[in-house]
Amino acid sequence: MRLRDYQLECLRTIHRRYRAGVRRQLVCLPTGTGKTVIFAQFPTFFRMKHRMLVLAHREELLDQAAQKLRDANRDLRVDVEQGGRRAAEDANVVVASVATLGRSGSKRLAALDPSQFNLIVVDEAHHASAESWHRVLHHFGVFAEGTRKLVVGFTATPKRTDGAGLETIFEEIVFERDLPTMIAEGYLSPVAAYRVETNVDLSRVRTKMGDFVVSQLSGAVNTEGRNELVVQIQRERLSGRKAVCFCVDVAHALKVAAAFQAAGVAAAAVHGDMPADDRRRALADFREGRVQVLTNCMVLTEGYDEPSIEGIILARPTKSTVLYTQMIGRGTRLHAGKQDVTVVDIVDATRDHSLVTLPGLFGFKDHFDLEGTTTTKFEDILRWVEEKRPWVQVGEATSITDLRHRCRRIDLFGLETPAELARSRYAWLKVGRASYRLPIGGSETLALNRTLLNGWEVTIRSAGGTGQRTTIATETSLPGALRAADAWFEKERPKAVGLATRDSRWRHGHPSDKQLAVLQRFGLEIPKELTRGDASRVIGMLS
Repeated sequence: MRLRDYQLECLRTIHRRYRAGVRRQLVCLPTGTGKTVIFAQFPTFFRMKHRMLVLAHREELLDQAAQKLRDANRDLRVDVEQGGRRAAEDANVVVASVATLGRSGSKRLAALDPSQFNLIVVDEAHHASAESWHRVLHHFGVFAEGTRKLVVGFTATPKRTDGAGLETIFEEIVFERDLPTMIAEGYLSPVAAYRVETNVDLSRVRTKMGDFVVSQLSGAVNTEGRNELVVQIQRERLSGRKAVCFCVDVAHALKVAAAFQAAGVAAAAVHGDMPADDRRRALADFREGRVQVLTNCMVLTEGYDEPSIEGIILARPTKSTVLYTQMIGRGTRLHAGKQDVTVVDIVDATRDHSLVTLPGLFGFKDHFDLEGTTTTKFEDILRWVEEKRPWVQVGEATSITDLRHRCRRIDLFGLETPAELARSRYAWLKVGRASYRLPIGGSETLALNRTLLNGWEVTIRSAGGTGQRTTIATETSLPGALRAADAWFEKERPKAVGLATRDSRWRHGHPSDKQLAVLQRFGLEIPKELTRGDASRVIGMLS
């Protein structure tokens, strides 16, 4: 099995931190990046001499882990300990259900000799603070002082919905990669999104253990009008795409599936109360394309691996970053022919609750509507705006359309001198996150730019002819670079000093015809109150 670079790095890091004395480790990787593949390498990578235990809390996770371990270790016996399945005494690897072992006074836990197990994996480790998990781990002596045993937890979300910390189990997050990084590096599918607002009011829905009380949330959102809106949005935004719809409870999942079916969309509901054979049949129909929309409640958030999913409908609002990440993670796996996964975020009205949204998860404004744009493309747009339209107040935009409209307008407030430049009397322009310019006449421009080593470089550039660029000074800080640039300007170009000051009289007049022509060429809407100085600043930013 060929490992990806980060998977091999993770294995090496686990080994290095173990040798440094860290016995209870946590690894944080997004859904779809191969956490199971990593711990399936443990027997070989760590040259295992004792037995290995893998703990999980759901049947799907147990079976997936067991199969990956068998594929990677064909000379080892891998058995499952759960319900009617029992692991043999000579099994090299035991994949066990916490529900089976973690009961108080469990005879099946007592039958597992702690001295035989030196390597323990905790799958979906954000659950590990629960009492049943504690009971199992204590049995194997992992908390004993001076122990040589290694515990490695794997999770996509190192937080719990009830706020309970994992520090009671794990000593250190030894390896971590976030969702945006994995998408940027091409290991996961790009994520596009639409925001759909409803008039359903969640203000009276109570919170328990960090998220909405399910019964109250279902009563608020499981309405005919909202369910029909979900269907309408799917037909408008996800037509032709296989989509999973996350609902609040069983009743909600059934009602939404029925609404899809009534509209002629092939849909099925899966939930924990249905017979196992019926659920397997529904999942097979979805996998093979006979069902286009699969509704569910808390069944597919963990352990469901279907890379062909191209759409996620979040009909269940949540305050939990853990749950939200799990839901969108169902669609981020790569698949042949798949361009991206599109998330439809159904956002209800609320005064008292802070909802998790996809833009917020990626570090953007929570209220922003990506309008079907991928987060990767949106980051490119933000960089373009920062460089080409630095006066735009990006944080005030509510959607891609709104942002584009703002890019056509000249925001006079955005042309005010940034605080970091206020110590200079000259009309410096901020033209990027770490780039500043001062036009000084004669087609020359002074520039301040951050260097790769976090210093600052002062240069003089000719805008015409050769476009020659000459370094004047290098400084360790922006204030130092600003002082050096101003001093050079006053000494070397004294005749241009009067024109370059912020309070020069010429700046208060109306823009010249030449300035207006330049601004119109860039497609900018020109406010009536624009001055000649403002026009000069904008043109300086655009050049």
